[in-house]
Amino acid sequence: TESLSEYSALMVLKQKYGDAKMHRFLKYELDRYLLGRGSEQKTERPLVRADGAAYVHYQKGALALYALQDAIGEPAINDALAAFVTRWRFAGPPYARSVDLLAEFRRVTPAAQHPLIVDLFETITLYDVRAVSASSKKLADGRFSVDVLVTAKKVRADGAGNETEVPFDGMADIGALDAAGKVLGIEKRVLKSGENRFTLTLAKDPAKAGIDPLGKLIDRDANDNVVAVTR
Repeated sequence: TESLSEYSALMVLKQKYGDAKMHRFLKYELDRYLLGRGSEQKTERPLVRADGAAYVHYQKGALALYALQDAIGEPAINDALAAFVTRWRFAGPPYARSVDLLAEFRRVTPAAQHPLIVDLFETITLYDVRAVSASSKKLADGRFSVDVLVTAKKVRADGAGNETEVPFDGMADIGALDAAGKVLGIEKRVLKSGENRFTLTLAKDPAKAGIDPLGKLIDRDANDNVVAVTR
């Protein structure tokens, strides 16, 4: 319930300010989640089994739901939530559980993206993505070709914090920013573990480029996601 409240707040902010300006709010949620799990005295639970830890059902919940709508679209999430409310409102026991909500999310999510639901809700999954280099050159038509080299890593943690690396097999934003931090272009690209190289074609020459520039992933160090562009 608290995750849904946090998600509603983030979506109000997105509607008012736009997706490109959500970095500030997502970074706030991410920092508080990482701080909370770093000071956990007992056992961290996956979101689907959250048992009272505020950093899980508030901060991680907000990040997970925002990431899912970013991946499958806000209309699909609204479909799932509407069906969930219709099925369970004013119902007596047995009452709705988190797994019932996940069932609705799976219904509206393409099968190829079901692993994302596992990452976000059913396991403790963390990312380590980093921009290595970025360079641009002006094309004959006046646009700019931007070459971006990034690295990607994904781990699963148990409740005690022990981590196991698993294959990175999903999509992430590859994007470029101007000197003021304004988004010049973002595209979703498929990433694999290790180094990945991408090319973006933009109308303007960017100042910075990299991976996940708006901070939508649960990344343990979001400060290395973009680098200065060389020419």
